[in-house]
Amino acid sequence: MKKIFIFFVIFIILFSIVPAAHGESDSLRLLNSLPYQITSIHADGSLILVGTLNGFFVSTDSGSRFSERDTGLSDLHITGVTFFDGNIFLGTRNAGAYISYDLGKHWESLMNKLDCPTISSVSSDEDLIYVTSLCSGFYISSDSGQTWVKRNNGLPTIETTSFVKTSSEKYFLGTKQFGLFYSSTVGNECDWKNALPDYPITSSITSLSYLGNYIFVGTTEGFFKGNIENNNFQKIQFIGGSPYVSYVAKTDNRIFVAFSNFGLFGSIDGSNFYKVGGSVVSNPDALFFDSTSNALFIGDVDGNLFYFDTTRPYLQCSEQIDAGSIPQGSSGEKDIFLVNLGGGILKGTVSGPYFIKFDTNSFTAAGKLHFSIDTSALSIGSFKQSVSINSNGGNKTVYISFEVIQAPAINIKLKIDSPIAYVNEKRVDLDVTPFIVKEASRTLVPIRFISETFGAEVEWDGTERKVTIKKSATTHHPSLLIEMWIDRKTLRVNLKEVEIDVAPLIIPPGRTMVPIRFITETFGSTVQWNGDTREITIYYTP
Repeated sequence: MKKIFIFFVIFIILFSIVPAAHGESDSLRLLNSLPYQITSIHADGSLILVGTLNGFFVSTDSGSRFSERDTGLSDLHITGVTFFDGNIFLGTRNAGAYISYDLGKHWESLMNKLDCPTISSVSSDEDLIYVTSLCSGFYISSDSGQTWVKRNNGLPTIETTSFVKTSSEKYFLGTKQFGLFYSSTVGNECDWKNALPDYPITSSITSLSYLGNYIFVGTTEGFFKGNIENNNFQKIQFIGGSPYVSYVAKTDNRIFVAFSNFGLFGSIDGSNFYKVGGSVVSNPDALFFDSTSNALFIGDVDGNLFYFDTTRPYLQCSEQIDAGSIPQGSSGEKDIFLVNLGGGILKGTVSGPYFIKFDTNSFTAAGKLHFSIDTSALSIGSFKQSVSINSNGGNKTVYISFEVIQAPAINIKLKIDSPIAYVNEKRVDLDVTPFIVKEASRTLVPIRFISETFGAEVEWDGTERKVTIKKSATTHHPSLLIEMWIDRKTLRVNLKEVEIDVAPLIIPPGRTMVPIRFITETFGSTVQWNGDTREITIYYTP
């Protein structure tokens, strides 16, 4: 019996642990599940308040257990909640606003003070409580909810939906189908002005937040960003069409937006957004950032409450990268940009197939991972290769797509004693000129220019006064290794010694010159000489 009991306990423990989504950081986890769709959240340390479509819930132990607290509420569809001066204030869809002095055990109606049954949002800061409603406009209270004052001057409607106070002491108020308004005060001189005179938003505004100098506007038909100072707004289109924005919230230095049916997205700059939580957080409906615990709370339509620790790293990046077309035998270059949507230092490793080479296979910060694609051993065609990124902020698989194409023919034109060259009819200015060594009747050309135009790599060893040229194999040519020393006629080609009649030499400003016929024929190209014009034409097919 004792063994059966121990097994049962282990079974319960294992199945009570909620695993993170595949590849996701463990900084994002499921905190608890409630029986109804979550519509609003407020957290303050270990106290978590959650409004749903069918009831109100309170946790005093950081979300481990929730108690339903509905006694005295005439409507259980909660539309907003805040905690101010030890009291809970919440709004409902059909029964107005309420106050509780005992953490929701009992509720008192505020209908006699806020004469509207349809509350759309409830929020607060260190000084004031703010309430938006769909039938009486915008309210504030400066005395912990004892008295309330309407602030509707300048508004063309009393159907208000959302409110935010920015760090620049500018206030923004959203409405239903009448757009966005702003004021420099919510005091006696409050006078709302249209923030979108040239970009009218006719859909209803659902949520407002800000980051730095930008205000973010969630609506029933899309997501907008504007400058707080000049109200220059634009629609953000990283999700196509006109998606419904459920909620927008900021952490200390990040902005997060919840899209109905699309998921949660975060940004560090307000321009580039990345999905958070993968398919696990598929339909978020409410967000709240608690600065006490440095956590972003996420509620979804299924009643799941997620906890995102913003102090820990959280890796995000583009999972599809198009590296374009790369001529066979040459290399293409691209970057993967790593973003840390959490806090702390992001570090980890990256690995991929042998022909995708990163400048470094480990990283100790968010930022750019530069890589090159070596096509020397690849056939002509399309490729889609996976790269694995493993970090302390989660793991990602990035798919790199590219096409290996036939390398184009190369045509180089040079002229004796002229610094002007042409590569496929495009002018190139040289810092040295080709010249003829009369004693040997040999034309010398700059080795680096010719070799790099052919797609080879050139290395210089100043100690040995040695030039090394490396060229990967192509469709028409095998790989090539040339080693030569200044003032020595004995060279090595693919490790075999070769004698030339004019040794490599250096001329100002430090350019190595070699006989053109040797270097071009070693590469497998052909040379044509025009004695009348003293022009050299080199033809090379990679």
